Amino acid sequence: MRHVGEKIRQRIGRRASSVLGRSPYAVGIDVGSCLLKTVVLQAGKNEVSLKAFSMQATGGTSFQDEASQVYLVESIRENMTIPLQSIGMALSGPSVFVKPLSLPEMTEEDLREHLSLELDRYIALDAQDALWDVYHPKRSHEAASSEQEYFLAVAKKVCVESWINACRQCGVTVRFVDVDAFALINMVTYNYGHKGTWLLAHMGPTGILMIIIREGEPAYIRKVSYQVEWYGDFLDQVLRPQVALESRKELGVSEALLLEQFFQEARNQIVETVELFFDLSGQDLDKGILLSGGYVVAPEMSSTLAASLRMPVTLVDPFQEIAVPEAMQQDPHFQQIAPLLSVAVGVALRGARTHD
Repeated sequence: MRHVGEKIRQRIGRRASSVLGRSPYAVGIDVGSCLLKTVVLQAGKNEVSLKAFSMQATGGTSFQDEASQVYLVESIRENMTIPLQSIGMALSGPSVFVKPLSLPEMTEEDLREHLSLELDRYIALDAQDALWDVYHPKRSHEAASSEQEYFLAVAKKVCVESWINACRQCGVTVRFVDVDAFALINMVTYNYGHKGTWLLAHMGPTGILMIIIREGEPAYIRKVSYQVEWYGDFLDQVLRPQVALESRKELGVSEALLLEQFFQEARNQIVETVELFFDLSGQDLDKGILLSGGYVVAPEMSSTLAASLRMPVTLVDPFQEIAVPEAMQQDPHFQQIAPLLSVAVGVALRGARTHD
């Protein structure tokens, strides 16, 4: 559908700006493979504040199951303390991907025409089943070249349209659709600034999304699946009940060994990404590594990786520059799920006034 594609093209890659009109609230929903995360922000004169949040298990809901999607959207509306009328949405997991492209320099009109005609050359998905956008990072300090870097963002059309239809049935307007990688970049630059080069490793149930952010712009994006299928089930069982995990103080021997194996895979994938980026650009990371996603709350993960990689490793705080009411700060549920809300925060920030 043309209008859906236009909405995607209008939003991908932008930093936070007041795109939701005069509404005092900006709502971001992250549609993941297992969880639906919602964040509501409010822009004031001097700060952006958190007004509400929620997280729901999808129960294995597939994008074909529109009735279940309607139920989930209606559940969000019922749980929110504010009217849920218009939202921004991001897709995560296997329903979306971002592919780097190196193409001759051309106008945006020519670029879009080229991709419209030749999309099948760049993606495995049938072009008729895809919605896409292309983003050209702005790096004014670099010399002009005949070859230009682009990022092609692709989403499964049926997935996007089914969620839009489910929201429409609940009286909710989807103002724009984003993808997880660009929402995460938005979250990082808002909270940690635009200077320097970071590697963000976002670890979820289907794999690791790694994004190198240079001067606030994407420089390299790579998504990898876990080498063994049972990581997801194991980590869900061990990490999600974080309160119970902390109360035990120590993991069992078998759990500790499996976590060590997971840490080693994460380290190897991070090292490979850094090496690939260096081979392409000749540049190193000067800011370090940021970790986000539901699986980075594993005990001592950041310190273990920092010692192994010999560089700073920081667990992302998606609310570092966002005012969070004290009652929410003290809420154990909020403390537990905050690392999982990074994508939803990045989406919501597009509808909130920022410091830029």
